[in-house]
Amino acid sequence: MFAALGLLLLPDAVAQPASTHTGGVFPMHPMVEGVWVEKLVGDPEVPDAEFVIRIHHDPGYFVLPHTHPRTENITVLSGAWALGMGARLDRSKLVPMPQGALGVVAPKMAHFGYAKLETILQVHGIGPFLNLPVDPVFELSAHGILAKPSLLKPGVPTTAKPDCFKLRVGERIHGRMGAGTVAGALCSPSNLFTEYWITKVDGKRYWATLDELRPAS
Repeated sequence: MFAALGLLLLPDAVAQPASTHTGGVFPMHPMVEGVWVEKLVGDPEVPDAEFVIRIHHDPGYFVLPHTHPRTENITVLSGAWALGMGARLDRSKLVPMPQGALGVVAPKMAHFGYAKLETILQVHGIGPFLNLPVDPVFELSAHGILAKPSLLKPGVPTTAKPDCFKLRVGERIHGRMGAGTVAGALCSPSNLFTEYWITKVDGKRYWATLDELRPAS
């Protein structure tokens, strides 16, 4: 389900497993800076093979509506998550998932999510684990506007020119979680929804919508 990562993923933003899984304990630990998806067991892209991954979301992040070809099992390890079912982003349908809660999404079921706080999810299932947006999603990056055919992979060049990004990368703003600069953004024209990724002076990041932000004085 997980864009964050969305999340403006860089090619090195997925940690590679050290070796073939032979059993053992995988302790909780802080995610490495810049890594949003950590592979614990198997490879989520291998068909008909089990996998376990951990996904990090910065606070305020909405995962736009998407589907998976196989069942997705989501456990909240830390933070606060909410899961909603449907092809449209409807905040009233979000069901809170506190730490320890399990969410199960059936194959091809459209769903979306929200990380109220900085959150780490553990996802397990049978591959391939594909994150397919229900409607087109676009990413604002330092390289311009990109299309997101997968929410978990880097954006790709596009000729589309969606009119949904009102702020620019590098623009200074104030938000509910502090002052910072725009690091990127995601938008879904079909959902009339845009969210901005903000980097604060101390390096911490959060997501916010335009109505939650104002220009820096």
